[in-house]
Amino acid sequence: MKQKKILIGCCSVLSCLILFGCATEMNHTATSSDGVKISFDVQGQGKPAIIFIHGWANNRSIWDAQVSHFSKKYKVVNIDLPGFGQSGNNRQEWTIAAFGKDVVAVMEKLNIEKVILVGFSLGASISIEAANITPERIAGVVLVDDLQNVEEKYPPPVVSYMDSLYMDLVINPTVEKLVNYGFIKNNPEESFARVLPMLKDAPRPGWRESILGYMEWINESCEESLKKCQVPIRAINADMIPTNVEAFRKLVPSFQADIVPDVGHVIMWDAEEEFNRLLEKNIQAFVNQ
Repeated sequence: MKQKKILIGCCSVLSCLILFGCATEMNHTATSSDGVKISFDVQGQGKPAIIFIHGWANNRSIWDAQVSHFSKKYKVVNIDLPGFGQSGNNRQEWTIAAFGKDVVAVMEKLNIEKVILVGFSLGASISIEAANITPERIAGVVLVDDLQNVEEKYPPPVVSYMDSLYMDLVINPTVEKLVNYGFIKNNPEESFARVLPMLKDAPRPGWRESILGYMEWINESCEESLKKCQVPIRAINADMIPTNVEAFRKLVPSFQADIVPDVGHVIMWDAEEEFNRLLEKNIQAFVNQ
């Protein structure tokens, strides 16, 4: 009887430890400078750490395949930006600068000293802002399909058009829109099935404000932020929009870009293996510089 009680007690303690371990592994949070909860996952070990930053109207699940692949070799941090996924949305200023501070808050929470930031779409500008806040922590930045022409600006009519187009896309998503607007190209039905849970029944505070904040950053802050950047920047872009490498190098002389043919905006879905190969190549370039 005594042995049975001991066994039951041990099992109870073990169960608590397992539950606690799962909770801490799956429910990491940090707090932004303006009090918003930032949810993120951490997997794997190894240096440098890689922080994946998703784009507008999606969440950290967009990087699931990359987290699975790269966490075998590196510590991988996958963030839900405020307003998206499991992070909070109680924010007043939906600026790229604020999002940059969110990424830094996660770095500080984890006390990571050497980081490579990988920013997709909206996440590209955010990664630049984060790198400018804490350059001593950043080994490099990889932009994914954004900022192809840093000399291009959004005039007011274009801002209004893009605002209405993007909001319609997230409120009334269809496969046809995602394909026609260039977001996905290969396996459209499968990709749509992955997109839909990110949009269906999602609260949208900050969505319109953040896309407008992004276009404001492009018009008013992009070039100065790049001039100020002290860390190396590389890009992995689709071939849909020509990448103006020379324009970028006027601001960041060491900039390099890899171009992936025959894919949509979400390169890491349309060409997963090739994207992973190029990202690993760029990580090694940062490590060995």
